[in-house]
Amino acid sequence: MIDVKPVPDTNIVEIRFSGSVTAEEFNHALEVFETAIREHGKIKVLEVIGQLDMPPIPWSKFWDDVKFSIEHMSAFTHAAVVADQDWIRAWVRAFNPLFKAEFKAFKQAELEEARQWLRAGM
Repeated sequence: MIDVKPVPDTNIVEIRFSGSVTAEEFNHALEVFETAIREHGKIKVLEVIGQLDMPPIPWSKFWDDVKFSIEHMSAFTHAAVVADQDWIRAWVRAFNPLFKAEFKAFKQAELEEARQWLRAGM
């Protein structure tokens, strides 16, 4: 399941993942991100990750995910990744230096702190 929505009156897009994502849900998520990028130019992302099935998105959508990420890489300024899985938070810390956007990992109990971090400087 994926739920994605812009946060009103901000350039933040909140996305929630759990289980597995259908191709239709994935396509809708990309549309929401593209709309937010067109509207704001630069966006911040709050990504809340629950328990995931493997693979979390259909294999047919992995290339679309990579393509979208590369094409829009400069549109993302911050990403707060909220997850209790240690491997996800470790990935965020390890790969943060490789991206222009600033990534920060939070635990589920720190969701409000993640929101505040994204709103800082607005």
